[in-house]
Amino acid sequence: MAKAKTKTTVIKLISTALTGVSRHVTINRAAPLVTQVRYDPVAKRHVLFKEAKKRKVAERKPLDFLRTARR
Repeated sequence: MAKAKTKTTVIKLISTALTGVSRHVTINRAAPLVTQVRYDPVAKRHVLFKEAKKRKVAERKPLDFLRTARR
């Protein structure tokens, strides 16, 4: 039998200030792409951190709240 995938994954966040600072974060596997504002000790200020590698993210279908009949 094949092993099941874990529900969480570890991603690497890289500073957009291009200082080489990175952080590792554990997130839910179904979560959208992550961007966070964190402190960069090299730049000595808060900067935006983005995901280092692309990962497959399921596109979510928008909810339909119309009260019309579906066809």
